[in-house]
Amino acid sequence: MTSALIDHLKTKDDAVVAYTSSVLAFVPLAPTAVYSSTKAALHSYILSQRFMLRDTKVRVLEIAPPWVRTDLMNSRKAEQAMPLDAFIDETMVVLGTDADEILVEGAKLFRGNPGPGEHELVNGFNAQMVEVFGG
Repeated sequence: MTSALIDHLKTKDDAVVAYTSSVLAFVPLAPTAVYSSTKAALHSYILSQRFMLRDTKVRVLEIAPPWVRTDLMNSRKAEQAMPLDAFIDETMVVLGTDADEILVEGAKLFRGNPGPGEHELVNGFNAQMVEVFGG
């Protein structure tokens, strides 16, 4: 759908395309491998679209939430998940900046971990989540 609107958005003085991915785009969760991989693919698409639109007035934003207390995966009461109100409040603050990646503080560890420690982080994260969710 976004592709169908790009030419129209390019004619505007201030256009924004905003996507919601997930920290699982950066650190896969093994029990939800398909979900994680689709978020990784979306992240790649967002980076490509942002590059292709770099010389236009269209901003491409990516909101990458951490685990948030919602109905997804029965997380509403999960103590380890970020409270929904806190996520919304922090996200709104970051949206008021010029950041293209909208990351709340709790998501930055996942985003900032490429490199030699990546496998250790992914394995440790998955071990913790398997304890929480089973599997």
